[in-house]
Amino acid sequence: MHAPYEDLSRPGFVRVADLTSPEEAFARARGLIDRRCVADRWGPAELIGDFVLPPHEGPQTREFQTLHFDFGLPLDPKVEHDVARYTALYVVADRDRVSAVTRLVPLAGLLAQRRWPSGSELVRRLIAYGSTHGAWDDASGYVEGSLARLIEAAAGASPRLPSVKAEPEFLCGLEFDRLEAELAFFAHHGLRVEPVQVEVALQPGELLVFDNLAFAHGRRGIRQPGELHQRVFGHRRLNPSAQRRLRDRVLSAFHDSQSGHPGPLAAASTP
Repeated sequence: MHAPYEDLSRPGFVRVADLTSPEEAFARARGLIDRRCVADRWGPAELIGDFVLPPHEGPQTREFQTLHFDFGLPLDPKVEHDVARYTALYVVADRDRVSAVTRLVPLAGLLAQRRWPSGSELVRRLIAYGSTHGAWDDASGYVEGSLARLIEAAAGASPRLPSVKAEPEFLCGLEFDRLEAELAFFAHHGLRVEPVQVEVALQPGELLVFDNLAFAHGRRGIRQPGELHQRVFGHRRLNPSAQRRLRDRVLSAFHDSQSGHPGPLAAASTP
């Protein structure tokens, strides 16, 4: 689906067609993001990541990518950390065929499906989960990129996902081997992904820009080497205090979805 106008405030993502090069595409993305940053008053976003996915010299991707946040959400910040605010994806114009679909899941729509603990209890659960399952190094704090782990931590039940602390060789993003397993996991926690999910089948020459902290994103289908160019925009070496403020804005979605009153992040950049 295409956004009716080029504004990241609603519905939180923009799709643009007929772009002939990565340079043209990311210049358009930069303009969209700059305008959004002025409006939400959080400060300018700079380029913090530039990738080709999968790499030209690498293999094709697997058929599924779990829902996640680029660079992760700082849940228990203790050191400076790069925090991503916006992600831009561009499929090169000279590709013959693209079969993969980007999955966007709005936090507000997903979290509204059940009740959650109070703000202080929510943060306590998240930090406790990080101490046993989510953080490799306690001294560096806890940054979580997996939507499934965020939900498991917030729910407070006995964890079903592997502990990256107990199994340091475990690779994040491999919590599920297929899409059906991920959907079943969320259903176990009272959440139905498909009714709120937006699927974007980017075609050659198309750009997708979205709010990385208002949407979790993943993929259905295979991408070929060199198919997708990705740039990530955000705040470089954000201090722990600023990370906590941004975290609290994101976590407000757990309760704004129940009260019907959008919080600061929702008012700025969610659907």
